[in-house]
Amino acid sequence: MRVIALALLCAAAASNAGARSAAAFVPARADAALLLDGAQGAAGLRAFFDGVAQRAPALEAGPRMAALVGPDLLNHPLGWGLAPSGARAIVLANGAAGLTAPLRDAKAARAALRSWLAESGTARPVRAPPLRGVLAAGEGRRTRVGAVAAVAGGPRLLTASGSNAIALVSMLAQAGTRAAAPLSSDRVLASALARLTEPAAVVARGSDPLRAAVLSLEGSARGLSARGLLLAPAPLLAGVAPGPTACAGASLLCLRAGLGPSGREALVFAARAYLGALLPPAARQPPDRLAQRAAATAERVVVRSDGADSRLLSSEGEALWALRLQAVTAPPPAEGAADAQGPRLLCVRAEATMAWFGTPCPAAAPADPGASGGTSALEAQLDLGAADAVLQKLTPLDALHGGLGAALYAGRLTLGGLLRGSGPVVVTGRPHPAGAEVELRWPLR
Repeated sequence: MRVIALALLCAAAASNAGARSAAAFVPARADAALLLDGAQGAAGLRAFFDGVAQRAPALEAGPRMAALVGPDLLNHPLGWGLAPSGARAIVLANGAAGLTAPLRDAKAARAALRSWLAESGTARPVRAPPLRGVLAAGEGRRTRVGAVAAVAGGPRLLTASGSNAIALVSMLAQAGTRAAAPLSSDRVLASALARLTEPAAVVARGSDPLRAAVLSLEGSARGLSARGLLLAPAPLLAGVAPGPTACAGASLLCLRAGLGPSGREALVFAARAYLGALLPPAARQPPDRLAQRAAATAERVVVRSDGADSRLLSSEGEALWALRLQAVTAPPPAEGAADAQGPRLLCVRAEATMAWFGTPCPAAAPADPGASGGTSALEAQLDLGAADAVLQKLTPLDALHGGLGAALYAGRLTLGGLLRGSGPVVVTGRPHPAGAEVELRWPLR
C-alpha cells in the first residue's frame, strides 16, 4: 500500500508540474521564453489570440509563430508529429527565435521540417555541435535551421530562425548538460520558477534594477491574465499606494505605487530615459538633476496622463511630446525648480511636501501622493479605448507626411478594433523580498 501511495503522489506531482517543467529544456542564456506544459498549455492562449484576431485580423498569431519556429503551437500542428504531452518552449536568444518540443512521429517531423526550410531557400547541411544532421536554409535574418534530435533521453524537434539560429539550435540541443545549463538551474530565477503551476508561462530577462519577470499566463476568449514575480536586487514595492483620488481626471493612464529600494532605482532610470528622449543634452541637465533627486528620495509616486495631443504625433521630432504626462512623488528632495522648452513647456518642481513633473507644466501639483484609500502597493490602469480615441484623430493627411505619421495612421487602421474591444489593462502588485508580486489583467469585451 505504501508503494502504491508513493506512486500516486509522484504521479500527482508530475501532473501538476505546470509550465516550469519546460524550463529544463531552455538554455540559461535565453533572453526570454514561452513555457508550455503539453499541447493543452496553449489552449487558453489560443482562445485569447483568436479573440485578438477577431478584433484585429492583421494580428493573427498563428502565421507569425509558424514563420518563426515552424509549428504553430496555438493550433494543434498535427502534421509536425509533435507529442500531445510533454514540455515545450519557444525561446528568444541573441536575436533568434527557437523551438524545442517532444515528438510522437519523428518521420513526420522531418518531412514538415524540410517543407518549412524550403520556404526560405534550398536546405543545406550545417555544423551545429553536438548535433548531427542539422539542416539550414536562407541567409542572415531569413535563416531557418532545424533538426530532430535526442534531448534528455527523448526525441525532440529543434528549430530556429534569425541570424543566430544555428547557435540557438545548438544551445537547445545541449540544455541540461554541462555545456549549456538550463534555465531551471538559474539561482536568480529558481524561486519564481517554482511558483509556475499553470500550463503556460513566460520568462523574460532584464537588467538591474529589473532583473527578470516570471509570470504564469491564463488566457480565454474573455482576456488574458499574467501573475508572478518581478525580480530585483531589493524590493520594488513597499507599503501602500496613494489612493484612487490621485487618479481623478487621468483618463488615459494612471499608476500609483509605494516604492521599495529597487523601485526607486527603477524610477530614477525611467526619469532619466524619458527626459533623455525628450530633450537635447544642453537643455536636459537642470530638469534631469532635479528629477533624479526627486526619484531617489521617493517613497510614493503617482504617474498619470489625461491623453495626448494628436497634432504632435505626425512629427517624429515632436511625437514624444504629444503625451500629456505628469508625475508626483513624496517625500521631496530639497526645494528647487527647473524648466525646459520644447513644443510646450516642461517643468520639474520640488516643494515642502512633494515634488512633481509635468508636460505641459501644471501650475500646481497635479495629484496628492498622500491620498488615502490604496489597497495594494501597486495599482495601475491603462485605458486602451482612450488610446484609440487619440489615434482616431489622425487623418490621411498625417499619413501623407510619411515616417511616424504614416506608421501611426496604419496602426490606427490595424489596431483600432482591438483597442476599442478591450477593457482597461489593470496591474496590481504587492511587496516581495525578491522584487514584487504582480498581476496583470487585459479583458476583451
